[in-house]
Amino acid sequence: MHHVGLAHGRAIQVMRGLGMKNLGAVCNMEYAAPADDTPEAAAAARLYDAIYNRWFLSGMFHQTYPAEALAGLGPHLPARWQDDMATIAAPLDWVGLNYYTRKLIAPVSGPWPGHHEVPGPLPKTAMGWEIYPEGLEFFLRRTAAEYTGTLPLHVTENGMANADVLRAGGVDDPARTAYLAAHLAAVQRALAAGVPVAGYYVWSLLDNYEWSLGYEKRFGLVHVDFKTLQRTPKASYHALKRALAR
Repeated sequence: MHHVGLAHGRAIQVMRGLGMKNLGAVCNMEYAAPADDTPEAAAAARLYDAIYNRWFLSGMFHQTYPAEALAGLGPHLPARWQDDMATIAAPLDWVGLNYYTRKLIAPVSGPWPGHHEVPGPLPKTAMGWEIYPEGLEFFLRRTAAEYTGTLPLHVTENGMANADVLRAGGVDDPARTAYLAAHLAAVQRALAAGVPVAGYYVWSLLDNYEWSLGYEKRFGLVHVDFKTLQRTPKASYHALKRALAR
């Protein structure tokens, strides 16, 4: 993780040296909630948040790492890692946030970090990810307040996999339309609170090759027949088109 940040910082320096502008960084975020109301679960969720969400932002903007994460990872960092932090904190023009879901985190006995994810009660996407738009508003607010200040923020990925079926020349996907509406409302609340959100990007325009899951999961606003490559805009596509027209 440290060397990912270092590679990022050196890349920014090199691109700046070549005269490139409008350079930013994107962080993937998952809202970490304690699985119950015990202090142990709360500590486990804070640790998950420190490792997954705050590590890279802290490096880029505070030139250090969260104390909770350093408690376990610190002994494994390279010697004199602090000397790299100025490079990791190379100035940026914007920051992007990818956001899809929350995770319920419970403590377990055993080696550090001593936590694991447990199933949550909220509605889920076809990926099994809980739908929690409040997490997007939280991350936009916290990122601006604690890390990026007035830098423009972009929601660089947000969307859902759905069990889409092509019928009679169309795809009815009301769950995706509702998902996007709820998350755009979260963005609007952040904007109303003064967060400098400059963009929102849906994942994705087309059904895509989804990593190790191949073509099984469909995230697109446009349905793709992977045998013929025929493309069919889904109901969510048309809903977003109408909203943008307004």
